[in-house]
Amino acid sequence: MLSEAFSFLFAKCESKFRRFGYLHEAIAIDARFKRCGPSWGSHLENTRSEISSAINKVSERKKVIILGAGAGYDIPLDDLERLFEAVVLVDVVFLKSIRKKTERSPSISLVELDLTGLVASLEHLKSDFDVKKIQSTLPVDLLKDADLVISCNVLSQLPINIQNWLIKAGVHEDDDELKSCCRTIIIDHLKWLECSNVPVLLITDLERQLSPVKDPEEKGIRDNALYGLEFNKLDKTWIWNIAPSPEIDKNYNLKHLVGSVYLKPEEFFDISY
Repeated sequence: MLSEAFSFLFAKCESKFRRFGYLHEAIAIDARFKRCGPSWGSHLENTRSEISSAINKVSERKKVIILGAGAGYDIPLDDLERLFEAVVLVDVVFLKSIRKKTERSPSISLVELDLTGLVASLEHLKSDFDVKKIQSTLPVDLLKDADLVISCNVLSQLPINIQNWLIKAGVHEDDDELKSCCRTIIIDHLKWLECSNVPVLLITDLERQLSPVKDPEEKGIRDNALYGLEFNKLDKTWIWNIAPSPEIDKNYNLKHLVGSVYLKPEEFFDISY
C-alpha cells in the first residue's frame, strides 16, 4: 500500500486524468499484476501470441500503434521494436516502469491521450447537462500512416471512468441513458478502428465471470463487459484469471472472457446489441 501511495504522489500524469481516476486505476492494475502475475500467465501469452500473429499478416512494417498499452505486460515490446521502424504506445497514463523500459529506444514513443476525448468536455459539467448529448471526440489523425493498429485490452475500460464521473455528477448508476452512453463510447471506438483503413487487431474483455472457489464448475455470476454489446464473430477466445481468490473475495474467483478479432482494411466488426 505504501508503494502505491508513493506511485500516486510522484507519477507523471495530467491533473484532469488524476481527477477522473485514471492514475489510481493504472496503479491498482500494476499492483494486482504484482500480486496475481502467475495467474495472468496464459492471458498474457495469448495476448502476445495474437499480436505476433497480426504482425505476421502485415507486409508493411514502418509504424505500429498500440492503443491501451498500459504497463506493457501483455505486449511483445521487443518484437515490435525489432520489426517496426516506429512503435507508438498510447494510453491515458504511463507509469515509471514502462517509461524506463522505453526511454532507451528512439523508435518507441509514448502518447498520453484520452481515447474517448470526453475528459476535456466533461471536466466542468453544468448542472443541466444531458447524458443523451454526450458524444466521443475521437483522435482521427492518430492512426494516420499506421501499418498496424492494435486495440489491446482497453475497449471495455473506455466508459468506466466516464461513467463514474457522471454518477458523481448526479446520474443514477442504473439509468438506461447512462448505460446507452457507455455502450456508444464502445461502438464509437470500434467505428473509429474500422475507418482507419489499415489492418486492426482488437483484443478485449467480453464477459466477467464470478465463480465460487468451492465449486468452480458452478455457473456463478456472468456479466457482459461491454454494456450489452456482443461480437458475433471472434477469431479466438480465452479466460483471464484476473483476480483469483482471495484477491477480491476469499470465496470467489473473478475471471474474464477475452476475445480477439483481426480486421483487414475495409472489413467491419460483426456485432449486435
